[in-house]
Amino acid sequence: MRGPIYAGERWSSPWLHLRQSGSSIPRVHNGQHTTRHQLHQNATGQGRPVPVPGPSISHSLFIPSKLGKHQWRLRRHVARPYHSGNNRLHASVVSAYEANRATPSGQVHRSPSADTFEEWESPQQEQEYATRFYHTLQNGQPDQVMKAMTDPRSAGLVGTLPQTVFLAALHLLSPAHFVDPVRHLHHPLHTWAVLVHGLKRIEEVFDTFVQNLFTVIGYRTTYGGQRLGLAEFTHILDCARAMGNGNLADQVWATMKETQVVPNALCYTHYMEAKIWDHCYTGAEAYRLRVQPKAYRKRRTREPKIGWQGFGTAQRSVRKLVLRLFGEMQAEGHAGDERTYINLLLAAARVGHSRAMVHILKEVWNVDVEALKQEPDDAKLPPVTNYDSWSALYPTENLLFAVAHAFGVNNDIAGAVRTVQFLSSSYKMPIPAKVWHEVFERAYVQSRERWSATETTRSERDTEWANTVGRVSVDIVQSVFVAMTSEPYNVKPTMQEWRFMVNTAIGTGSLEDCKRYINGAYDLLEETRNRQTEARKVVLRCLNPALQAARQQMRQGAPQPSPELFESPILAEAIRTYDLIRLEAWQQLYLLQRMLYVVVRTPGWKDISEKQWLLQERPRMLEEWVDFLPSKIQLLYNSNTGHIDMMGPKGFGSRSYKVDSREVPVRRHTGGKDLFDPGTWPAWTEKSKWEDLAKRYPFLDRTAAPLDRLFTFQVPQSEELYHTLSKMRDTWTEYPEDHALSTKNNPHGGFFGRLAALDMLKTEKGNSVFLLDGKSWI
Repeated sequence: MRGPIYAGERWSSPWLHLRQSGSSIPRVHNGQHTTRHQLHQNATGQGRPVPVPGPSISHSLFIPSKLGKHQWRLRRHVARPYHSGNNRLHASVVSAYEANRATPSGQVHRSPSADTFEEWESPQQEQEYATRFYHTLQNGQPDQVMKAMTDPRSAGLVGTLPQTVFLAALHLLSPAHFVDPVRHLHHPLHTWAVLVHGLKRIEEVFDTFVQNLFTVIGYRTTYGGQRLGLAEFTHILDCARAMGNGNLADQVWATMKETQVVPNALCYTHYMEAKIWDHCYTGAEAYRLRVQPKAYRKRRTREPKIGWQGFGTAQRSVRKLVLRLFGEMQAEGHAGDERTYINLLLAAARVGHSRAMVHILKEVWNVDVEALKQEPDDAKLPPVTNYDSWSALYPTENLLFAVAHAFGVNNDIAGAVRTVQFLSSSYKMPIPAKVWHEVFERAYVQSRERWSATETTRSERDTEWANTVGRVSVDIVQSVFVAMTSEPYNVKPTMQEWRFMVNTAIGTGSLEDCKRYINGAYDLLEETRNRQTEARKVVLRCLNPALQAARQQMRQGAPQPSPELFESPILAEAIRTYDLIRLEAWQQLYLLQRMLYVVVRTPGWKDISEKQWLLQERPRMLEEWVDFLPSKIQLLYNSNTGHIDMMGPKGFGSRSYKVDSREVPVRRHTGGKDLFDPGTWPAWTEKSKWEDLAKRYPFLDRTAAPLDRLFTFQVPQSEELYHTLSKMRDTWTEYPEDHALSTKNNPHGGFFGRLAALDMLKTEKGNSVFLLDGKSWI
């Protein structure tokens, strides 16, 4: 029987150990200026005490000082220096196995506030837990497997699992299950909206996944004495690839070299992709992928500023790195597959190397992009390379997406569409929806007029270039939209694409088109709500037998129902599916609210008179969409009238614009006698329905998995959340002009620069471990 287990036992990076030559508590500061809050960081980016099970890392982590009370706007603010450079602590990485061997056996660091789990009361109790643990692994539901393997009581069991069983369980903890669905839904959302509404930011989702993954590996290396092999490293690289975490991939690659683990072709592919998509899914970087002089200049610096982190250009060229990895891969005798050459294509696209992009398509698949632009008839073009369908170089939808993205970010929409269609017809592949979504987004981005944030000669020149080179007309955007939504593709537009079309209609001044697009967006929201209702019904059907059995146990005198009643893998999968659809419904509702807010504040249209818009159409629209618009809003009129301030109780800080927040916002029917059917009972929100269920079954444990996902979708509107948000509303940081984060030197930092200055880019438990070099995720 092993010793007691301590609550919260986690490794900051269990299989990564930091050697520090200097102080174990470095401080990042600017000696010339006094800071209002000190920013404490350590080499791993962690900021809270993390006890280590068994033999431990020799240095302890610490709790950063909390931010003080925010100051008012009229009070002078002193610069709060923030350092976003790469690893200046010069930390090196070794495996946890070597770290444990180098640490004295009696040197164990634990948090003084950690609660201690009681030891097993009997061998029978321990055996019962082990049986449930193995049963969970056998069921194979990823969420339950993650919960079981990160439980401190499972540390010894994880360490002693057979290698084949452990790898099978580790592969269940895949980014395809925990990362990809949430990443796609968060793409059109702004971090501020997620913060205000109390949802988990995408960075927190990434951090939680990595922390749990490191915990599992820490148990394996500590209690089992196992060394990480090729399969484990490949899986972690795959996770870094899915999250666009180039720094984590660097750490893994360096550790593989030090432990003499020889990478295979899949490792090289994952590493290339992680570096190509570094910082491309989070923060402002997700919207700054287009190649233009300003972006190239911002990304070539050795210490990129906030908003321009991730892959580099010039001396930091990601293409040079990928080519070096490709050379090493060939020297090791590994042949490249489709994904390998896709990475070469995208690496060239990141630095604007169009000739390399064209050369790769010509050499591998015999696709002559220049000839495609000149000749519309495919029969007169050279045939593509004939690969067998089982060949590793036979193209798939991944190549179509890569081509659309590569040519799209390089300001060549015509080349993207023509090449995608030629590959599709030549290899008889249907063009999937995600490829059309990418083409449409790139076309819309290039149709918008750029503007300069600073009035300098160079910025004005860059802005002029961005507004001419690669600029496409609004007609191109509309033609792409019509093509993808018509036969034979019939792609269903996303809410973000409806929003793009509404903005396009505002630009052209067509109110009728705008109303048609809004109606399409609302129909999409209704479809998602119907799917959400069906998913909730499935959850209730799976939950009902457990509720009845739990009530029967309570009637028989049990103090609490057995937790095993709610551990069904079918129930866990149903709750996960419902939770993702609920997030999708919330995303679509938020985007619809944003597009309606812009529409009603539009000063005029070209297809109707100003008087008709101001006195008829706008009031009717305000009446029709009252549930989706804040009651505190400013409406602009002509120069003779001025503007009207509607001072209602619901503003942008409100989570619901309805008077009763328990009701679902719906569209009103105008033009009739009544705005709504008086006999229809207003529908309740999902949160209200689950709160009602909890009241009817008071014995439900809201904190136990998987039921906790039903009640923790949004953080309650507490005082703590209010003070967190008030920092962004009532506080700002002024930097000296020569400071790296000043408006002069970093004009595009914007919202994320302020987040960095206020230490609001960290998770609740301290600094993020997602980036292990001390840089914060934004």
